[in-house]
Amino acid sequence: MRYRKTLPWLAAVACFATACSSASGNDPAASSTTSAAARSASASEERNKELVVRLYSEAFNKDRTDVVKELVATDYMQHDKSVPGGANGQIKQFKDVKAKIPGAVATVKHVAADGDLVAVHWHASATPANEATGQAKADLFRVSGGKLVEHWGITQTVPAKTASGNSLFSDVYRYPNGAPALSEEQEEKNRTFAVDAYRKLSDGDASVIDKSWDPRYYQHNPIAPNGTAPLKRFFQQNPQSSPSPSSTAGGGTRFGNTLADGDLVWVFSSDYVVADLFRVVDGKIIEHWDVAADGR
Repeated sequence: MRYRKTLPWLAAVACFATACSSASGNDPAASSTTSAAARSASASEERNKELVVRLYSEAFNKDRTDVVKELVATDYMQHDKSVPGGANGQIKQFKDVKAKIPGAVATVKHVAADGDLVAVHWHASATPANEATGQAKADLFRVSGGKLVEHWGITQTVPAKTASGNSLFSDVYRYPNGAPALSEEQEEKNRTFAVDAYRKLSDGDASVIDKSWDPRYYQHNPIAPNGTAPLKRFFQQNPQSSPSPSSTAGGGTRFGNTLADGDLVWVFSSDYVVADLFRVVDGKIIEHWDVAADGR
């Protein structure tokens, strides 16, 4: 595989472990009032989040296929081509995980609800206390009428160690005075900020690092160290690289679904089977996780 400057950098790093295929700060006072529409959206998102979490806590961990059938719509669209759609496809997908990892337990590490989408970053392992085992997974669901109607998923084998020493799942950054409660408006600002910054970086604009990344930058990618220095070195050492698939068509890096919930922004790539999570604090990206599909 040729070294790609315009491939999302963090996805590019992941691709060397497995071959690839295919503006604001967290100011809780940013909005002094919350509109009725925002409150309604937030309540709906929380219900969607609770619904999806049941899929792991009850259906997966307690082998309750009846819960899958309760939560999944009859026309459930499954983007994993190895399983059929509908509830039976989701049941088979969970059985396949347990066949590969006997005794597997699902541990949800991060979950986000934004609009009708719910994203889940979770650990599948028979020894969940050891975060250097099992699989890292990123699932994305669409919810409609209280039912799951669509699903995408990404799976990555967990490495025994990482360059940073951080696991693929841990939360390293700690707020000095506790995490703030963000408004829907602030979450949307964070989403726009992080997606724009990541797109600029992926398209080769290294100057965005100093503008949008916190120098401490806590990294959970298997082979990327902490700090922004590795990002800068990547661009300095690789001034000429082949373009990403989208940029060859003149469009630049493309992203699929993007979500924001709390201080986390989730970005699902259109060009690669990769999901990225960014923590935004005080107008800077300070922490990052990604899930890059095995063998893709």
